[in-house]
Amino acid sequence: MGYFLLFINVIGLLEAQNFRYVPEDWYIITKPGAITAIAEDNFNLYFATENGVYRYDKAMEDFQYDYSFSVQLQFPNITHFYFDSYRDYFWVVHGQGISFKSSVSTIWRDMSLINSGIFSIYEIDDIGSSPEYFWIRSGDDVFPFDPFSATPENWEEAMNEIDFIQWGNSSSGIAGENLDLFWYSIEGDWDIGLGQILPNGKRGHVISNKNGKKLMATMQMEDSNGNLWIGTNGGYVLKGWTQSSRLNMISFGLLSDNVTITYFDSEENWWFADSKFKRTGQFSSFNSLYQSSPTPFISQWNEPTNQWTYYYPDESIVIENTDVNSILRIGSTMYFGTMSGLLYLDLYNRDWNIITATNGLNDSAVWDMVEHDGSIYVATSNGINEVSIINHNVIPDRDNRFEKLTQFNIYDMEADSQNIYLASDAGLFQLSWEGTEIKTLSKRDLRKIRLEDGKIMGTDGMLWSIYGYDDEEYILSNVQNFDMCGSFLWSSSGNQITLTDTITARSWDYGMEDGIPGNKIYGVNCDESWVWFLTNKGVAFYNWSRYH
Repeated sequence: MGYFLLFINVIGLLEAQNFRYVPEDWYIITKPGAITAIAEDNFNLYFATENGVYRYDKAMEDFQYDYSFSVQLQFPNITHFYFDSYRDYFWVVHGQGISFKSSVSTIWRDMSLINSGIFSIYEIDDIGSSPEYFWIRSGDDVFPFDPFSATPENWEEAMNEIDFIQWGNSSSGIAGENLDLFWYSIEGDWDIGLGQILPNGKRGHVISNKNGKKLMATMQMEDSNGNLWIGTNGGYVLKGWTQSSRLNMISFGLLSDNVTITYFDSEENWWFADSKFKRTGQFSSFNSLYQSSPTPFISQWNEPTNQWTYYYPDESIVIENTDVNSILRIGSTMYFGTMSGLLYLDLYNRDWNIITATNGLNDSAVWDMVEHDGSIYVATSNGINEVSIINHNVIPDRDNRFEKLTQFNIYDMEADSQNIYLASDAGLFQLSWEGTEIKTLSKRDLRKIRLEDGKIMGTDGMLWSIYGYDDEEYILSNVQNFDMCGSFLWSSSGNQITLTDTITARSWDYGMEDGIPGNKIYGVNCDESWVWFLTNKGVAFYNWSRYH
């Protein structure tokens, strides 16, 4: 274990926009996309995909997005990813050329094809190595190169090592040719279709499940432990044993791109979802009687075990809309505020139900939720409702506490032991849990609020601190999302993240160069150690406390 940690520390210091990060500073969750190549070193397998490189720890049997290969290198369109075990060198063929480096180096060098007999990287079918050479296969021809300088070598001197070449595993090469899965079966509800000529012109099989998801195998490889790995065009991986006909389907990330909301529950589960309505103003409607969905609308990631669970809209006829605006867990029940009502899920039996305007909500569009004293308070497009967590009935407003709010759209809520705070299109309201008086704190049309040290912060495009009616302080302009941790303010304009030290007024801009996977920022949340960014390409967790 000591050697492994030394290895990481030696290669890990990486230049980026703000700091010299180590890979452990960032944990990134994305949709993998098509798997294009698989490589193996002593400790890991590496899965090159459309959206970066994923590392599989052979000892821990655990997948993780590889920050070093994916973010800092920014290699687009990886077609070949190879580890030369003779010299401990990595080689990558990508959209901008061929790059290589020692495993203990942080410096990548570029290979030139001049005078090699190969005129374009698109002529490369496979790459590999032998005891004395690095090799490229192009059609029926193979070309030897010096494995340290990447310069062409003499064919007559190198030809004696042809039989010793260890070729890589790429969907563009031999590993992606004529994949025959006829004798295999997949555990669970996946089926392997009959062999056919696929749209890519290669012979293969369509792999499908009951949700209508269809995959095609892109390549296969056998690792040093006798495990069979089969990549797909949908980010899934099939794992088996070379002496068995049984395969397991493995997913190791999000199955969709956009994440507009996250929620961390008491069982160390992260929940991820999207609201198309919040992003575009268009509804995501669904009818399970006539439709099936190959894409989940909610994803659950258990952080300690790194296990994923996916929830599909065709699981229940009550799921009519997949725009998730808010998430809450109470006991074994999950609540999801959607544009068609308050969905709730019994986690024990995976049973779905819904509360809508038909059941007593003021409006079926649910924007936010807070729990207090055995009830859920639901923000809707027409005020708020109280819902019992015992029988999930809407509790009648007999004291007319919320009657004056029914004409307002309630966008966001915050609460403490004394009050509930409501951000609406008519202003910011404060309502005591015990009384009926509604106090106006601001007339601003705030869309997002945070309760911090007894004061409310909110944004209407500009960020404000609200202390009381006519008692507010301007903080920052062009703010769509924000969060406050201690004296540090994280804010987003939609395409950029800024961290501001409110004591010194110093600020730092964060972007894709640091590790944020997308160029559209939908949300930012933080605690004293970590901050997480919600984007159009997944979620990034950043250990910001190491640098601020």
